[in-house]
Amino acid sequence: MEAKHNKQPVTLYRFEPQETMQLNNQHISFLLDNNTGKLAGFVRLLPKYQSSKTQVDKDKALSITLKFLETYAPDLLNNFNNNWIDTHDEQIIVDGKKVTLTGMKVKCRDLNTGLYFWTIIAPDETVMVFERDVEWDFIRAGRQTQKWLHDSWLSKNL
Repeated sequence: MEAKHNKQPVTLYRFEPQETMQLNNQHISFLLDNNTGKLAGFVRLLPKYQSSKTQVDKDKALSITLKFLETYAPDLLNNFNNNWIDTHDEQIIVDGKKVTLTGMKVKCRDLNTGLYFWTIIAPDETVMVFERDVEWDFIRAGRQTQKWLHDSWLSKNL
């Protein structure tokens, strides 16, 4: 699906195990910038990441994030600040029931652009979520950038 991400043309790709798209179910989605081909974000919301006591620690989450960025978004490593690292939940529906997925979120700010980026590291030490170039509206205390990777936003905006 073609869309705009902070006025930039992007394409959203979504893969689900079932043949028809069902919002709030497990999926792997990614967003590519049409002009540069760079990865604008992705999610891997899968039942295997159900909440458990096993989580990566904050130092390990940051280390995994930096290694990921070296490969998939090296431009973000030039001048950034790590704002915080903490647990983060996402929800999906599996077999008709809500399931909570938990990972360790590493939220950063690109000091060159003022935009935010983050990862969520899954318990198996893989990147479950990556988003970049997110504009924050401090007056409204909320995200300004479209949420193409979030089913709750898609259900209201498609």
